[in-house]
Amino acid sequence: MIRNIFFCMLLTGLTMLGEEQMIKIGGLTMDAAKVKELGLTFENVVITIPELKKDYDFLWIADIHVISEDLSEVAEKDMNVVKSRIDKTFRNRHSGKTSLEVWRGLPDVINTSGADGVLLGGDICDFGSLASMRELKAGFERWKVPFLFARADHDTEPWWMSSKPRAEMNELGKAIDGNPDMLVMEFDDLIVAGFNNATSNLTPAGLARFKEIYAKKKPIILVTHVPIRSELDTSLSDECMRRDGQKRDLTWGAKCFYSPNAVTAEFLKLVCADDSPVRAVLAGHLHYRWEGQLTPKIRQYLFTPGFTGNLGVISLRRAQ
Repeated sequence: MIRNIFFCMLLTGLTMLGEEQMIKIGGLTMDAAKVKELGLTFENVVITIPELKKDYDFLWIADIHVISEDLSEVAEKDMNVVKSRIDKTFRNRHSGKTSLEVWRGLPDVINTSGADGVLLGGDICDFGSLASMRELKAGFERWKVPFLFARADHDTEPWWMSSKPRAEMNELGKAIDGNPDMLVMEFDDLIVAGFNNATSNLTPAGLARFKEIYAKKKPIILVTHVPIRSELDTSLSDECMRRDGQKRDLTWGAKCFYSPNAVTAEFLKLVCADDSPVRAVLAGHLHYRWEGQLTPKIRQYLFTPGFTGNLGVISLRRAQ
């Protein structure tokens, strides 16, 4: 179950540590004043994995759509569109801050939280400008916890730009984390895997890396920007088509907008297999909250988008 927790409703969740008020969510502790300043809200997911030797708590960030103040790469004809996205579409309704201002303030929340890591589920940037990606890199360099950055199309595509600096963007991506096709954060008893660039089909190299970690039989938490269609619970696909103006099913699956090629189909088959070590799938993309069964053994979670100020707290527990 996803528990929705708002900063303005956390009076019962506050504890006093010295002179400061701190918010406790799952196993994490956050500065209440900074949370309020940034206009943050939280959705807490508790996932039971009996094989774990210890409990884990991760922060989830996706769909925040950061846009740099430096708009020199934006085409003149699209300048008003981009400015509207900064000032209106992605401005935090609680704090009035832009997505960039929230991003710049996040290290003060993350570094004192006690999180085992931060999982980024794509569309952290709004479009693939070098200036925006440099803002992300500057933020990551201030973080004191591990992170897994699963990119999506908004992070890399040069929409609304006067040029297409793909080579420079690739180099900048490699400087952040190597930008592998399958991202891996491994612990003694747990693996978090990230389907990188999940608005495109998985590469053979990405599949090979997934098979390597799959064979270890450790519990896996899978991060993907685009959710996976469930044949067991079609409510996500039904809701997606209801909301989409073109009635598209914006998930990964046969006859969906994201139609898998042979490599991605093999990957999805492994994820959903009866003996799969995958314990949960975390996704974004659709800009609304949802949870349901992907398979009888795997639950999938979608989160309210980060541009609203929402962060996920993923609490992995040995027992309920």
